[in-house]
Amino acid sequence: MEVMQMNRTWYRSGEALLQEIEQTVVDEQEIAFWYLGQCGFVYKGAVTVYIDVMLNDHFDASGNSKRFYPAPFSPEQVQADYVICTHNHADHLAVETVNGIAKGDSHTRFIIPASCCSVLTDIGIPTERIIPMHAKQTLYLPNLSISAVSTAHPVHQKDQNGYDFSLGFHLDMNGIQLLHLGDTYLTQQLIKDLLTLPTPHIFFPPINGQDYFRTARNCIGNLNFNEAAQLAGILHADLTVPTHFDMFFGNTADPLEFARTFMQYNSSAKWHIPSLGERFIYRR
Repeated sequence: MEVMQMNRTWYRSGEALLQEIEQTVVDEQEIAFWYLGQCGFVYKGAVTVYIDVMLNDHFDASGNSKRFYPAPFSPEQVQADYVICTHNHADHLAVETVNGIAKGDSHTRFIIPASCCSVLTDIGIPTERIIPMHAKQTLYLPNLSISAVSTAHPVHQKDQNGYDFSLGFHLDMNGIQLLHLGDTYLTQQLIKDLLTLPTPHIFFPPINGQDYFRTARNCIGNLNFNEAAQLAGILHADLTVPTHFDMFFGNTADPLEFARTFMQYNSSAKWHIPSLGERFIYRR
Protein backbone atom coordinates (compact mmCIF):
# COMPACT_ATOMS: atom_id res chain seq x y z
CA MET A 1 0.00 0.00 0.00
CA GLU A 2 1.40 3.39 -0.99
CA VAL A 3 1.76 5.84 1.87
CA MET A 4 1.56 9.54 1.03
CA GLN A 5 4.21 11.10 3.26
CA MET A 6 3.17 14.66 2.44
CA ASN A 7 4.07 16.25 5.79
CA ARG A 8 7.23 14.37 6.77
CA THR A 9 9.50 16.90 8.50
CA TRP A 10 12.72 16.86 10.49
CA TYR A 11 12.70 16.57 14.27
CA ARG A 12 16.20 18.08 14.19
CA SER A 13 18.30 19.15 11.20
CA GLY A 14 20.96 21.59 10.04
CA GLU A 15 23.53 22.94 12.47
CA ALA A 16 21.51 21.76 15.46
CA LEU A 17 21.69 18.16 14.28
CA LEU A 18 25.35 18.40 13.29
CA GLN A 19 26.26 19.84 16.69
CA GLU A 20 24.29 17.14 18.49
CA ILE A 21 26.12 14.41 16.55
CA GLU A 22 29.49 16.02 17.24
CA GLN A 23 28.85 16.72 20.92
CA THR A 24 27.16 13.44 21.87
CA VAL A 25 29.43 11.32 24.06
CA VAL A 26 28.48 7.73 24.90
CA ASP A 27 30.12 5.42 27.42
CA GLU A 28 31.69 2.03 26.71
CA GLN A 29 28.35 0.22 26.88
CA GLU A 30 26.36 2.57 24.65
CA ILE A 31 25.96 3.75 21.10
CA ALA A 32 23.91 6.60 19.69
CA PHE A 33 22.23 6.60 16.31
CA TRP A 34 20.33 9.13 14.21
CA TYR A 35 17.96 8.45 11.29
CA LEU A 36 18.68 10.47 8.14
CA GLY A 37 15.93 9.03 5.93
CA GLN A 38 15.52 6.04 3.58
CA CYS A 39 18.26 3.64 4.78
CA GLY A 40 20.58 6.37 6.06
CA PHE A 41 21.85 6.43 9.63
CA VAL A 42 24.64 7.85 11.74
CA TYR A 43 26.08 5.44 14.32
CA LYS A 44 28.30 6.83 17.06
CA GLY A 45 30.36 4.98 19.63
CA ALA A 46 34.09 5.55 19.91
CA VAL A 47 33.98 6.26 16.16
CA THR A 48 31.37 7.95 13.96
CA VAL A 49 29.94 5.95 11.06
CA TYR A 50 27.53 7.15 8.35
CA ILE A 51 25.78 4.38 6.43
CA ASP A 52 23.68 4.56 3.23
CA VAL A 53 23.12 8.29 3.58
CA MET A 54 21.67 10.39 0.75
CA LEU A 55 22.33 14.07 1.39
CA ASN A 56 21.60 15.39 -2.09
CA ASP A 57 18.40 15.94 -4.03
CA HIS A 58 17.06 13.50 -6.61
CA PHE A 59 15.05 14.60 -9.65
CA ASP A 60 12.64 13.02 -12.10
CA ALA A 61 12.79 13.43 -15.87
CA SER A 62 10.92 16.74 -15.62
CA GLY A 63 13.38 18.19 -13.12
CA ASN A 64 11.08 17.87 -10.11
CA SER A 65 12.46 16.64 -6.80
CA LYS A 66 11.41 13.09 -6.00
CA ARG A 67 12.11 13.48 -2.28
CA PHE A 68 9.31 14.01 0.22
CA TYR A 69 11.64 16.06 2.44
CA PRO A 70 14.97 17.85 1.95
CA ALA A 71 18.34 16.60 3.14
CA PRO A 72 19.14 17.66 6.73
CA PHE A 73 22.49 19.25 5.84
CA SER A 74 25.02 19.26 3.03
CA PRO A 75 27.49 16.38 2.55
CA GLU A 76 30.40 18.81 2.87
CA GLN A 77 29.40 19.37 6.51
CA VAL A 78 29.77 15.71 7.49
CA GLN A 79 32.51 14.76 9.96
CA ALA A 80 32.84 10.98 9.93
CA ASP A 81 35.46 8.35 10.54
CA TYR A 82 33.82 5.96 8.09
CA VAL A 83 31.10 6.09 5.45
CA ILE A 84 29.55 2.75 4.49
CA CYS A 85 27.56 2.13 1.31
CA THR A 86 25.80 -1.21 0.85
CA HIS A 87 25.49 -1.14 -2.95
CA ASN A 88 25.65 1.06 -6.03
CA HIS A 89 22.18 2.60 -6.14
CA ALA A 90 21.61 6.33 -5.96
CA ASP A 91 19.87 6.23 -2.58
CA HIS A 92 22.64 4.15 -0.97
CA LEU A 93 25.83 5.07 -2.78
CA ALA A 94 24.84 8.63 -3.68
CA VAL A 95 27.76 9.90 -5.76
CA GLU A 96 27.09 13.57 -5.03
CA THR A 97 26.88 12.82 -1.31
CA VAL A 98 30.01 10.65 -1.21
CA ASN A 99 31.98 13.18 -3.24
CA GLY A 100 30.91 16.02 -0.94
CA ILE A 101 31.85 14.08 2.18
CA ALA A 102 35.24 13.20 0.71
CA LYS A 103 35.94 16.86 -0.03
CA GLY A 104 34.62 18.13 3.29
CA ASP A 105 36.51 15.74 5.59
CA SER A 106 39.87 14.52 4.34
CA HIS A 107 40.21 11.79 6.98
CA THR A 108 36.95 9.95 6.21
CA ARG A 109 37.37 6.46 4.76
CA PHE A 110 34.77 4.67 2.64
CA ILE A 111 33.74 1.04 3.21
CA ILE A 112 32.00 -0.39 0.15
CA PRO A 113 31.48 -3.65 -1.75
CA ALA A 114 34.58 -4.40 -3.82
CA SER A 115 32.37 -4.25 -6.92
CA CYS A 116 31.81 -0.52 -6.30
CA CYS A 117 35.42 0.67 -6.08
CA SER A 118 35.50 2.20 -9.55
CA VAL A 119 32.49 4.40 -8.69
CA LEU A 120 34.61 6.16 -6.05
CA THR A 121 37.89 6.26 -7.96
CA ASP A 122 36.09 7.69 -11.00
CA ILE A 123 35.13 10.76 -8.95
CA GLY A 124 38.67 11.22 -7.69
CA ILE A 125 38.60 9.53 -4.28
CA PRO A 126 42.07 7.97 -3.83
CA THR A 127 42.31 4.22 -3.29
CA GLU A 128 43.94 4.66 0.13
CA ARG A 129 40.65 6.12 1.39
CA ILE A 130 38.60 3.18 0.06
CA ILE A 131 38.13 -0.07 2.00
CA PRO A 132 36.65 -2.73 -0.30
CA MET A 133 34.78 -5.63 1.31
CA HIS A 134 33.63 -9.07 0.23
CA ALA A 135 30.86 -11.33 1.47
CA LYS A 136 31.86 -13.41 4.53
CA GLN A 137 34.79 -11.09 5.26
CA THR A 138 35.37 -9.51 8.66
CA LEU A 139 37.40 -6.34 8.96
CA TYR A 140 38.97 -5.17 12.22
CA LEU A 141 39.48 -1.42 12.55
CA PRO A 142 40.21 0.75 15.60
CA ASN A 143 37.05 0.70 17.78
CA LEU A 144 35.06 -1.01 15.04
CA SER A 145 34.76 -4.47 13.51
CA ILE A 146 32.57 -5.07 10.50
CA SER A 147 31.42 -8.22 8.72
CA ALA A 148 29.73 -8.47 5.34
CA VAL A 149 27.08 -10.82 3.94
CA SER A 150 25.75 -11.13 0.41
CA THR A 151 22.30 -9.61 -0.03
CA ALA A 152 19.78 -10.28 -2.80
CA HIS A 153 18.86 -7.17 -4.75
CA PRO A 154 16.85 -8.74 -6.24
CA VAL A 155 19.10 -11.86 -6.37
CA HIS A 156 22.54 -12.69 -5.03
CA GLN A 157 24.62 -11.43 -7.94
CA LYS A 158 28.35 -11.08 -8.57
CA ASP A 159 30.37 -9.07 -11.08
CA GLN A 160 32.93 -10.49 -13.52
CA ASN A 161 35.50 -10.62 -10.72
CA GLY A 162 33.25 -12.63 -8.42
CA TYR A 163 32.49 -9.64 -6.17
CA ASP A 164 28.97 -9.27 -4.81
CA PHE A 165 27.00 -6.30 -6.09
CA SER A 166 25.16 -5.84 -2.80
CA LEU A 167 26.23 -6.43 0.82
CA GLY A 168 24.65 -6.20 4.24
CA PHE A 169 26.88 -5.17 7.13
CA HIS A 170 27.18 -6.32 10.73
CA LEU A 171 29.01 -3.82 12.94
CA ASP A 172 30.45 -4.27 16.42
CA MET A 173 30.69 -0.88 18.14
CA ASN A 174 31.37 -0.69 21.88
CA GLY A 175 30.39 -4.35 22.13
CA ILE A 176 26.98 -3.58 20.63
CA GLN A 177 26.06 -5.59 17.53
CA LEU A 178 24.31 -3.68 14.73
CA LEU A 179 22.92 -5.40 11.64
CA HIS A 180 22.18 -3.12 8.67
CA LEU A 181 20.81 -4.95 5.63
CA GLY A 182 20.64 -2.12 3.12
CA ASP A 183 18.41 -3.42 0.30
CA THR A 184 17.51 -7.09 -0.04
CA TYR A 185 14.89 -9.67 -0.76
CA LEU A 186 14.60 -12.51 1.74
CA THR A 187 16.35 -15.70 0.65
CA GLN A 188 17.37 -18.96 2.30
CA GLN A 189 21.01 -18.03 1.72
CA LEU A 190 20.58 -14.70 3.48
CA ILE A 191 18.94 -16.27 6.53
CA LYS A 192 21.68 -18.92 6.70
CA ASP A 193 24.44 -16.30 6.46
CA LEU A 194 22.85 -13.99 9.04
CA LEU A 195 22.58 -16.84 11.54
CA THR A 196 26.38 -17.25 11.43
CA LEU A 197 26.81 -13.72 12.79
CA PRO A 198 26.56 -12.62 16.42
CA THR A 199 23.01 -11.97 17.58
CA PRO A 200 22.17 -8.35 16.77
CA HIS A 201 21.36 -5.95 19.56
CA ILE A 202 19.90 -3.60 16.92
CA PHE A 203 18.50 -4.76 13.58
CA PHE A 204 17.85 -2.34 10.70
CA PRO A 205 15.75 -4.09 7.98
CA PRO A 206 14.06 -2.45 4.98
CA ILE A 207 10.27 -2.82 4.95
CA ASN A 208 9.02 -1.24 1.70
CA GLY A 209 8.36 -4.60 0.01
CA GLN A 210 7.88 -5.21 -3.70
CA ASP A 211 5.00 -5.41 -6.15
CA TYR A 212 4.15 -5.62 -9.83
CA PHE A 213 3.93 -1.87 -10.38
CA ARG A 214 7.31 -1.07 -8.84
CA THR A 215 8.93 -3.92 -10.75
CA ALA A 216 7.38 -2.58 -13.96
CA ARG A 217 9.03 0.79 -13.21
CA ASN A 218 12.37 -0.97 -12.70
CA CYS A 219 12.15 -0.19 -8.98
CA ILE A 220 13.69 -3.12 -7.15
CA GLY A 221 11.89 -3.85 -3.90
CA ASN A 222 12.89 -5.25 -0.53
CA LEU A 223 11.63 -7.25 2.40
CA ASN A 224 8.06 -6.38 3.24
CA PHE A 225 7.01 -5.52 6.78
CA ASN A 226 5.86 -9.08 7.48
CA GLU A 227 9.17 -10.61 6.34
CA ALA A 228 11.15 -8.04 8.32
CA ALA A 229 9.14 -8.70 11.47
CA GLN A 230 9.56 -12.47 11.23
CA LEU A 231 13.26 -12.21 10.38
CA ALA A 232 13.81 -10.10 13.51
CA GLY A 233 12.37 -12.98 15.52
CA ILE A 234 14.52 -15.58 13.77
CA LEU A 235 17.62 -13.52 14.57
CA HIS A 236 16.51 -12.81 18.17
CA ALA A 237 17.21 -9.10 17.72
CA ASP A 238 16.77 -7.06 20.89
CA LEU A 239 15.68 -3.84 19.11
CA THR A 240 14.41 -3.60 15.53
CA VAL A 241 14.35 -0.30 13.64
CA PRO A 242 12.55 -0.36 10.26
CA THR A 243 14.09 1.47 7.31
CA HIS A 244 13.41 2.37 3.68
CA PHE A 245 9.80 3.51 3.98
CA ASP A 246 9.51 7.28 3.66
CA MET A 247 11.69 9.18 1.18
CA PHE A 248 10.33 8.70 -2.36
CA PHE A 249 6.83 8.64 -3.79
CA GLY A 250 6.03 5.23 -5.25
CA ASN A 251 8.36 3.39 -2.89
CA THR A 252 7.02 3.84 0.63
CA ALA A 253 5.42 1.66 3.30
CA ASP A 254 3.49 2.18 6.52
CA PRO A 255 5.82 1.58 9.49
CA LEU A 256 2.79 1.13 11.74
CA GLU A 257 1.91 -2.00 9.77
CA PHE A 258 5.40 -3.24 10.57
CA ALA A 259 4.93 -2.42 14.26
CA ARG A 260 1.61 -4.27 14.48
CA THR A 261 3.05 -7.33 12.76
CA PHE A 262 6.26 -7.20 14.77
CA MET A 263 4.36 -7.37 18.05
CA GLN A 264 2.54 -10.50 16.88
CA TYR A 265 5.79 -12.36 16.27
CA ASN A 266 8.08 -10.77 18.88
CA SER A 267 6.05 -10.02 21.97
CA SER A 268 9.09 -9.71 24.25
CA ALA A 269 11.34 -7.73 21.89
CA LYS A 270 11.52 -4.00 21.18
CA TRP A 271 10.88 -1.91 18.09
CA HIS A 272 11.30 1.77 17.36
CA ILE A 273 10.07 3.87 14.44
CA PRO A 274 12.60 6.70 14.17
CA SER A 275 11.78 10.32 13.49
CA LEU A 276 13.98 12.18 11.04
CA GLY A 277 17.02 13.54 12.88
CA GLU A 278 16.06 11.98 16.21
CA ARG A 279 18.84 10.77 18.52
CA PHE A 280 18.40 7.33 20.05
CA ILE A 281 20.85 6.04 22.67
CA TYR A 282 21.05 2.27 23.12
CA ARG A 283 22.69 0.73 26.16
CA ARG A 284 23.54 -2.97 26.48
